Amino acid sequence: MDVMTALVADDSRVFRILVGEVLKERGVVVSEAGNGKEALDKAVSGRPRLLVLDALMPGLSGFDVVKQLREQTPDYRPVIFMVTGVYKSRRWASEARHVYEVDEYLEKPLEPEILLAALDRHFGDTSPRPD
Repeated sequence: MDVMTALVADDSRVFRILVGEVLKERGVVVSEAGNGKEALDKAVSGRPRLLVLDALMPGLSGFDVVKQLREQTPDYRPVIFMVTGVYKSRRWASEARHVYEVDEYLEKPLEPEILLAALDRHFGDTSPRPD
């Protein structure tokens, strides 16, 4: 079976840990990045299936990461969840989906149920299976 991999990029360590724990409970192998440059480097080299990107990070924003990723690796098409605590409007969500082709535009505070529902929409039911 294919191992599900994800990169969680946010300048908040607490946010990375919380999102990482939720994903790990679903069997996802998680790596982290604390800024946009690190996120871009790890995405290009590791090619995780899912990117969870903070829209506003130091250096490169989540939007910058997506733009540069598309330019550098046009054959690599991960599922992208853009997360924001700032850009909260339909206009931003629409632009994220249409201009940057993000798959989900999620607002902070990000509830685990919202994250898991998005995960299931893109990867099927990821609920833990009883042994």
